[in-house]
Amino acid sequence: MILQQYRGHLLVVLQPDHGVQSGDFAQHWGNEATPPFTPREPVIAAGTRHDNGWADWEAGPTLDPETGKPWQFYRLSPHEHVPLYRRGIQQAADYDLETGLLVSMHGAGLYNDRYGTFRLTEKQLSPSEQELVDEFLREQALFQQSLAERAQGRALHSHITTDPAVWYNYRLLQVWDRLSLQYAFFLAADGEIAPLPRPNGLDEVLRCRARGELTLELDPYPFDESPRTFALRARLLPDRRYAGAEDFVEALAATPITMLECRAIRP
Repeated sequence: MILQQYRGHLLVVLQPDHGVQSGDFAQHWGNEATPPFTPREPVIAAGTRHDNGWADWEAGPTLDPETGKPWQFYRLSPHEHVPLYRRGIQQAADYDLETGLLVSMHGAGLYNDRYGTFRLTEKQLSPSEQELVDEFLREQALFQQSLAERAQGRALHSHITTDPAVWYNYRLLQVWDRLSLQYAFFLAADGEIAPLPRPNGLDEVLRCRARGELTLELDPYPFDESPRTFALRARLLPDRRYAGAEDFVEALAATPITMLECRAIRP
């Protein structure tokens, strides 16, 4: 769950809705300067489905006692976070093996600095949390290899994460994920997203510049058209402390959907 103050309200974006926007980025990715990716449909599905495991938790979230609101997505304890990602990864793998592989890498990457490509917020883990995370990472490494071998119909002699095509698509998924957060969490503020992978092996930086409400100028511009609007499903709740999960869920259910128009433009 992504929470932010917006127009005097509490902006709430559910993780599957953030995923829909990420998949929309993938759907429109590519132009004369930004090459397409393959396989197209499984990778787009990974963008859409990469956070779907959150759905059960978001139906009855635990609240942060400091704020009286649900835990921010990056502060949830591994004891709650790991099981929900396991569910989402399995759901993605049941949908498509290659989609499941990328979603597994995404889930694991949240505990290893996105495979060493981006330093995540440092959080001190308790011994029991660290044990759970280590088990999760070992488990997902084996699961990724199993998915890849089933998809390719043969045994692989090196881990699938070393495959250049898989590695490229995983890093694209991280760009789409972080770009959606640039809108939903940072409200289209200035920022940089790196690495931006290129098929020639040379990484770049996607520079984001604020150009009005929920509008970002992106350089290099990666989409098929400019301007391009990417809808984001959200709700605007009262910005207050909530008594518990039931109180929050009732408020969420009573609040109409707001479709935020997130715009991307060329420099």
